[in-house]
Amino acid sequence: MRLIGSIAAIAALAAAAVANAHHSFAVEFLEDQTRTIEGTVTEVWFKNPHVRYYIEITTEDGGTESWDIRGSSPTILVRRGWTPKTIQEGDHIKVHGHLGRDGRKLMSWIYIELEDGTRLGSEY
Repeated sequence: MRLIGSIAAIAALAAAAVANAHHSFAVEFLEDQTRTIEGTVTEVWFKNPHVRYYIEITTEDGGTESWDIRGSSPTILVRRGWTPKTIQEGDHIKVHGHLGRDGRKLMSWIYIELEDGTRLGSEY
């Protein structure tokens, strides 16, 4: 009986750790601050917990910045018709989304516009 109790306790702690690992939107993003940026995709991360596109943009002073653009989970996006090839390295995209906290080059996308003008967002 003791072994079963120990296993149950370990399982409960593991489940609590996993549940606690996921964060709220407000921890990383500013809901009231949005921006539109455009640049070239340098890396595609089509994995859990959130799909990410890393893009390099040109700044107003002619320099460059790397941005981490995050969306929904792959499962949700696949249900909406996305694939790992929907956006690929080298693609030029425009992204509108919520800015990251603390001035980080981080954004939660509201929509992504492809070079041909196609908009991908929650309705896609």
